[in-house]
Amino acid sequence: MYALVLNLILSVAFFHVIRVAQVRGRNMMVVGATNYILASVSCFCISAVQGNLVLSGTTVFWGTVQGIAFIGTFYLMCASMALSGLAIATAFMRLSVVIPVLASIFYWGETPNLLQVLGILACLVSLPLIGMRARHATRDETIGWREIRTVLLLILGVGMSSVASKGFVESQVPDARTTFMGVLYGVAALGALGTFVSPVWRRQRTGMWDGVKMGFFNVTSIVAFLVALEQVSGVVAFPVQAAGGLLVNTLFAATVWHERFVRRTQVGMAVAAVGLVLVNLK
Repeated sequence: MYALVLNLILSVAFFHVIRVAQVRGRNMMVVGATNYILASVSCFCISAVQGNLVLSGTTVFWGTVQGIAFIGTFYLMCASMALSGLAIATAFMRLSVVIPVLASIFYWGETPNLLQVLGILACLVSLPLIGMRARHATRDETIGWREIRTVLLLILGVGMSSVASKGFVESQVPDARTTFMGVLYGVAALGALGTFVSPVWRRQRTGMWDGVKMGFFNVTSIVAFLVALEQVSGVVAFPVQAAGGLLVNTLFAATVWHERFVRRTQVGMAVAAVGLVLVNLK
């Protein structure tokens, strides 16, 4: 259980580093590229230590799909954080779990139990309740189609990333999961580096140290969760990570970033936490 708690703490630190870098005006693609390069190299090194560097075409395919989703959602996550703050943006990311669950039902033919159905409904109900504004936003700010589109694309992108992970697991290839992660992080790194073709992203190149910190928390949180899965069953680990991550991020944002929420958003967060627990029960 200690590893699971550590995973939650490291995940909060990961999002905190992103938010700090953004507020300080760092080049977020430099931050992202550094993070993904470090994460990719670390994952391949872990596979090498484990003695499994098998790399099949299936792993390359699903890793590429998820890597593209990763770099796209990284950009959307930064945009969402600027729009609504740390807590609300990460809450939307957590709620994207509904997409891989639906894919499992309609594509892989899995049958959800009653609790999972109720969890999906709770997650969907929580979306309009959470909203897209922290309480400190000025009253004359209106939510336009561009902002709604950003959040919807973020949910879709994170959800498709999880579908790619599901596709890799369902393929049952002998490749190590860390090798798969090395591929997806490598593809995401190439995507981040590709943005430097545009002069907009070359105006300033600060953020490398932030990327190193982000990469450290990224890799260590993954390792902690893998250790947690060896200590406790998935029935415990996944609900705790989903709902616990949402609640811990919200408390952290309220304490450190002084983000405040209207009553409706608070109710939405509570409904989302319950929904995430139910969705992950099997």
